[in-house]
Amino acid sequence: MITRNIYIFLVTALFMSGCKKYLDVKPKGRLIPATVTDFDHLLDNSQSMEYNFIDNNRGSLLSYLTDNVVISEGQAKVGFILNSHPNIDRYYAHIYRQPYKNPAVNDYFWSSSLSGIYVQVSYFNNVLKGIEGVVEKSPADQELANKATAQALTARAWCFFMANLVYGPVYKPGTNNATRTIPYVVSPDINDPIPDLSTSEEVVKSVLADLHKALPGLPAVASWPSRANKATGQAMLAYCHLFTRRYDSVVYYSNLAWTASAGSDPARVLYDFNGFNFSNPNNLVSSPITSTQDPYVNAVNSREILFYRGVDNTAGQAPSLSYPSDELIALYDKENDLRLKFFYISAPGYKTTLGGGYNDGTRISNYRYFKVKVSDGFSYPEVLLMRAEGYARTNQLALAIADLNTLRKFRFKAGYTPLTTGTEDQVLQWVLEERRRELPIGGIKRFLDLKRYVLETGKPWSKDKITHTVGGQAYTGTIDSKDFILTIPNTILQFNPQWGIPLDTRPF
Repeated sequence: MITRNIYIFLVTALFMSGCKKYLDVKPKGRLIPATVTDFDHLLDNSQSMEYNFIDNNRGSLLSYLTDNVVISEGQAKVGFILNSHPNIDRYYAHIYRQPYKNPAVNDYFWSSSLSGIYVQVSYFNNVLKGIEGVVEKSPADQELANKATAQALTARAWCFFMANLVYGPVYKPGTNNATRTIPYVVSPDINDPIPDLSTSEEVVKSVLADLHKALPGLPAVASWPSRANKATGQAMLAYCHLFTRRYDSVVYYSNLAWTASAGSDPARVLYDFNGFNFSNPNNLVSSPITSTQDPYVNAVNSREILFYRGVDNTAGQAPSLSYPSDELIALYDKENDLRLKFFYISAPGYKTTLGGGYNDGTRISNYRYFKVKVSDGFSYPEVLLMRAEGYARTNQLALAIADLNTLRKFRFKAGYTPLTTGTEDQVLQWVLEERRRELPIGGIKRFLDLKRYVLETGKPWSKDKITHTVGGQAYTGTIDSKDFILTIPNTILQFNPQWGIPLDTRPF
C-alpha cells in the first residue's frame, strides 16, 4: 500500500541513516524523534527538497515535453537509443511516445527512495503528526512547533499542487475539474485507511486551505532557503491563483511577498548582471561566474532564491543530449540581454562515430545551472514577474511595465532603453516572455505554464500543440490531452485496486 511503502522507507532510510549533511545544515540524527526540535530537524533532510520531479541522473522528462529544448538526430539515435540511455524516458517524452516511463518500475517522480513526492510528503506528515503528539511543550517549544508546522504544511502544499497538475489534466477554472488525480495523504500512520484519489478541484482547495492555515505561523525569516518563510507562503498563494485565474489575488500575494523582501531596494533580492564576470574568459563553458555584489551567486543562499527546490540540471546542454530550442534563444535581445552572454554559450555539440557517425558542429548550450543557482521553488525574479502578470491581467499596465523595467535593469546592459507603453495583450506578452527567459529552461515551471496558457486560445503565448523534429521526422503532442499527463505506475496501482485504475499493460 502506498502509505505502507512510504512509512517503510521513512523508518529504514531516515531514522536509521544518522546525520546527513545538506546545504551546510546538519539535521539531528536520532533513531526516534521525540521532541519538537527533533521533528523540526526532519525539515532539513535533502530528500525533502532536493529531488522534485527529477530522475536518478538529475534530469526530468517534463523538460523534454516542452518547447524549450530540442534533440538532434545523433543524440536521439545514438545517445539515447543505441547507447541504451538509463533515462530514455526523456527521449520518449520528447517524441510523445507513450508510455514515457516503464509502468512496471517504481516512478522517481512518485515514490522512489531518492526523489518521490510521497517520500517528501511522508517527512512533512511525520513532522506534523509528531509535533502534535509532543504533549509537554515549553513556550519556546510552542513557538518552534508553530513555525515547523507551518513550514511543513507549506512544503507539503507545494508537492501536492505540482503533482496534481503533473498527474492530472489542465486545470480549468469555472468547471468541476472532477478528474481524480492523486491521493492527498495527510497521515504517516500505516494503520490509517488509504485515501482515495482526490479530484483536481479537491486538491486545489485542500492546498489553498493548507496555505492559509500555514501563513500566520510562517516566520518572517527562515533559517535556510529550503524552508518556507512568510514570503514563500505568499508566493505560493500567488502561484496557485495564476491557475485559478484570480488575478487580483495574484497581485495581492505577490506584492506582499515582494515588498516584504525587497522593500524599496530591489538590489536586496536581485543581482545586477552588469556586475558579473567570467573568472576564466578563455574557457566560458567551465568558468564560474564572479560577482562584485557577493560570492553567493551559485549557492543555495543566493540573494535571488526565496524557496529552494532542486531543478533539472541537464536540459539544454549538449553533453546531456539536448539543446535549447531556436525559439527560446530567439526570445533574447542579442545586443542587450546579459543572460544570453553568461548562460548561452557556443561550444562543440554532440559528436560520435557510432551509428554511422554524427557531428552536430558548434551549437549553443545552456549552462545557467552551473553558473548561478536556480530553483523550481520560487525565486524573487519570479515573484516580481507574478506581480507584473497580475497587473497586466487586471489592466494595470503602467505597474506591469514598471515591474518589467525593474527586472530588466538587473538583467540588461547598462543604458538599455526601458519599455514605455503597450496594449494589454502586448504588455502581457512581454511579461510572459520575460518569465520564460528568467525561469529555468528545464523542470516543471515551463511545463505547467504551457498547461495554463492553453486555455487562452488565439493569444500569441498560447499553444495547443508542441511539435518536435528529430532527424527530419516531426512528433506532435497535444497539451490538453494525455500527452501532458503522467500516469501512476503499476507499482502503486497494484496495491490500490480501490482506485479503479487498471494496470498499464502497454509495451515499454
